[in-house]
Amino acid sequence: MKKGIAAARNKVVDSPVFKDFLCVLGGFIYSFGANIFVRPLGLYNGGVIGYSQLITHFIEKAMGRTTNLYALLYIALNIPLFVLAYKGVNRRFFLRTLLGTGSIALFGYLLPTLGTPILDNILTCSIVGGIFTGSGTGLLLLAGGCGGGIDILGVWMAQKKPDVSVGKVSIAVNLTLYIFLLFLFNVETVIYTVIVAIVSALAVDRIHYQNITAEIMIFTKKEGMDKALIRGVRRGVTEWVGAGAYTDEETHILVSCVNKYEEHDFIERIHEFDPKAFIIINENVRVRGNFEKRM
Repeated sequence: MKKGIAAARNKVVDSPVFKDFLCVLGGFIYSFGANIFVRPLGLYNGGVIGYSQLITHFIEKAMGRTTNLYALLYIALNIPLFVLAYKGVNRRFFLRTLLGTGSIALFGYLLPTLGTPILDNILTCSIVGGIFTGSGTGLLLLAGGCGGGIDILGVWMAQKKPDVSVGKVSIAVNLTLYIFLLFLFNVETVIYTVIVAIVSALAVDRIHYQNITAEIMIFTKKEGMDKALIRGVRRGVTEWVGAGAYTDEETHILVSCVNKYEEHDFIERIHEFDPKAFIIINENVRVRGNFEKRM
């Protein structure tokens, strides 16, 4: 019964329709955080949206009124990065990135931008805004796409370098934006903008399971599990033979590394092969060498 429920749940979670839904939901959550919490404070999101907001600020100043023009500018500035998504990552990622970017632009345009902050405390508003924008971005990445902009560059670099995450790339690239803001606005605006960016990056890396690497060690008395795992999850497995200290019985010891997103399926396959297998899991391990980061 439990296996049937788990299989049905995995089928839904892995379905293209559910992932498309996550892209739209992520776009809504991001835009909600930006329009309701970040922009009313006069703060700036990071990356391409931050530059779009900066350009919009000057346009609004000239027009003398608030607009949601940044959503359209966001699409225009993303075009070169869409090319990178298609050629540098893969077609599936490119299509979901189009959906995610379109969702952010649509909801960014439709949702009202409040004239005054929804919360009295600026620090609280900054933290909550960062949580919303980071969570929205994290859901987009979890679905196999992203919200465009710096996230595309982050995913591309994360696949090339094991120690790189989308959140880290976001912070590094945004330093240029913060320098511009420092010259154009007061120091307080820049400080709270940085707080939003850091909280957002932490939320992204927390939700984006592909950034979390887990080491799995398995102890089993059955032969052939290594081949079953390699075929099923397509991750490398190292195996050696040991012996139980108490029973002195021969035991097969297997070690592999997977990302957090793959962990559940990996463990299910272990239990299918040997329900009595003993498993040790260490999360957030650092990996050097030939470890493929997957979307």
